[in-house]
Amino acid sequence: MTVQTRIMLFIVGSGFLASLLFSLVVFYEMVEQPFNLLDTVLQEEGTRVVRSLVDSPETLMTERGRQNLGIDQYWLEVRGAVNNSLIFRSKLAEDIPLVALPSGSVAIVHPQLEGIVQDQPLDKNNHPVLRMISFLVERAGQHVRVQIGRPMEKLNEEIGEVVYGLLAGLIFSTLVLCAVSRWVAKKILQPVQHIKELARDISEQNLSRRIPLQEHGDEISELARTINLMLDRLQHSFNRQRTFLYATSHELKTPLASIRLAVDEIFSRETAGGLALVQEDLLRISKQSYRLERLVKDQLTLSSLEMMAGCNRSPVDLSSLLGSLVEEFTVLAEERGIDMQSMIEPNCVVQGDREKLHRALVNIFDNALKFTRKRGGIGISSVLRPDTVVIIFTNTGAGLDEAECKEVFDPFFRGEKSRALEFGGFGLGLTIVKKIIELHQGSVTFVSGLEQRTTVMLHLPRL
Repeated sequence: MTVQTRIMLFIVGSGFLASLLFSLVVFYEMVEQPFNLLDTVLQEEGTRVVRSLVDSPETLMTERGRQNLGIDQYWLEVRGAVNNSLIFRSKLAEDIPLVALPSGSVAIVHPQLEGIVQDQPLDKNNHPVLRMISFLVERAGQHVRVQIGRPMEKLNEEIGEVVYGLLAGLIFSTLVLCAVSRWVAKKILQPVQHIKELARDISEQNLSRRIPLQEHGDEISELARTINLMLDRLQHSFNRQRTFLYATSHELKTPLASIRLAVDEIFSRETAGGLALVQEDLLRISKQSYRLERLVKDQLTLSSLEMMAGCNRSPVDLSSLLGSLVEEFTVLAEERGIDMQSMIEPNCVVQGDREKLHRALVNIFDNALKFTRKRGGIGISSVLRPDTVVIIFTNTGAGLDEAECKEVFDPFFRGEKSRALEFGGFGLGLTIVKKIIELHQGSVTFVSGLEQRTTVMLHLPRL
């Protein structure tokens, strides 16, 4: 069952129930109202007859007088309230004798049953049915009891017409509700249909397309906004994948071309005296092969980190790990005339994977050495906070502008491309660092500026 059909059924069902309840209320009011009106008329007629008995009793004694007053169409008896003596009786009352009603009562009377039937539903046959009331009226200083009734055939017909009218109205309103609900359901689902068509048209070639948002913030707008956010993430992932493939191809092209040229030169040697040159070409092949191996390893490491949801954890003393790395890289820094200073607090213990943390720290040390100019400086420090361990790396160099700082963690990003190529970088180091730190529920920040000091800060939960 479609959503449109369900909306239609809901609207029609709700409308039908509301119409049915309304019809029942109207029917009840319309049925009660004629009875109340008839009772009022009967009481007025009975009171008028009693007054006529006082003012001009001779008029009621003649048939013509009774016809003028319209008494003969009523069943009417006037009796004394005390001794129940008969004072006046209409012709219909003479023809159909009935049992006296208690004063102040109302009844529906079936004369053919020779009795009074209270609260009985109306018959649908041709037997006469009377609506009858009994009440007291004061006459010449004394109370008399008036019992008056009138046939209900026309009233039954009117009630039947009311019932048929209500049923016809209920059927008509249900048909109108079906038509209106179909239009309303289609109108409500029109934005969803539009969203479906737009989503169907979005493909690899037009991922930049977005679903237009409506001005009013309803549920449809929220759905469109959610889909747009999903498309943003999808487009970002697709662009990253495409950039990754392009950068990988570009990085592989250079060492492969160098290897091919070196092999061609080896085969082109025609003299044995070229052995030294052959060794030089083989060395070039070895370097480029090593470069390719590093690229493949970095890519495999990055891919495995992206697929991991967590890592094996055990207590890791970062103070000891940083100390050993500082000793190792200080030798390399001195060879390049770079001053390396460290201020590492003891007991910087975190819960994590020592091997992965070692890889992240090595990458940062390696980047600091690559992009620090001669006679520059590198600083390493650690700070213990109540819940975290902060490791700070600083180095002097050309720095990066604000736009480049936002891209340093993207794969294959390299700020100083000439120096990166000189030292064999691929732009994957900081990407791997970020993935490792995030696996440890930490964070990494990068702050730099053109011709300013560069700072990398690692925040890791403290054990």
